[in-house]
Amino acid sequence: MSFGEKIKELRKKNNLSQAELADKIGVTQKTICNYENGTRFPKGQKIINGFADIFDVSIDYLLNDTDIDEDENNIDIEYKDEFISSAKENFGYKGKKEAENLLEKTAAIFSGGSLSDEDKDAFFQSITELYFDAKSKSRKKYGKKKIDETNK
Repeated sequence: MSFGEKIKELRKKNNLSQAELADKIGVTQKTICNYENGTRFPKGQKIINGFADIFDVSIDYLLNDTDIDEDENNIDIEYKDEFISSAKENFGYKGKKEAENLLEKTAAIFSGGSLSDEDKDAFFQSITELYFDAKSKSRKKYGKKKIDETNK
């Protein structure tokens, strides 16, 4: 599903007219029409962030040609949204924006750009090592995470 198709679908699901959505985003109704028809694409990150906030979806979902109805993509979106929600809960609005930015930039690294497959693998390995190193340091500092009996 294209960016424009997603915007149109999300707009309709939220019972918004093109004019109402345009007011919320700060563009004209004709611009929304052009986005939905695929004749234009937002030039600035601010507009894309606005759509993500209004429709409560990830930026990655809006920008990738994936269909939200596919089970695998629903899982990906749920994990991303959970990560972003957790960042907002723990660190406020700034934490939410930083989490979105981190996911967006990481997705860009893997989905294109000029990195070779070897460099992408090295990047992924570095991120994985950082994760396990941070987890190990956290365990040493705070002890093992206790599992809630209701979640077993």
